[in-house]
Amino acid sequence: MSEADLNVIFYTLFLLLGLPISYKYAKFTVSHTGMVLPHFFVSLMLNLCIGTVGVVGWIFFSVKISRAFTIGGIYLGAWIISISLMALLVLLLVKRKSMIQRFHYHYGR
Repeated sequence: MSEADLNVIFYTLFLLLGLPISYKYAKFTVSHTGMVLPHFFVSLMLNLCIGTVGVVGWIFFSVKISRAFTIGGIYLGAWIISISLMALLVLLLVKRKSMIQRFHYHYGR
């Protein structure tokens, strides 16, 4: 494997890492505060920020290789980020009721 292949792998893993981090944040905060909408929004923005940092890092790395490599990586990042945001939103909406029930169970409100 070349250095470029390894960088594409780590770039993709970094972008995909935003999904579990954002989900853990939303699950923890909703289960402890009971507020759904603000924490879902922050979770989505956290996922978007992690993806943006990954894309900017990709641009700094890949410009040295070629323009097509850079643009291909940006497209890859945009697709991964958008799919990750949609998956996070669907996952949070599906798990919303259980998070709120956990809050009511622990805090009895």
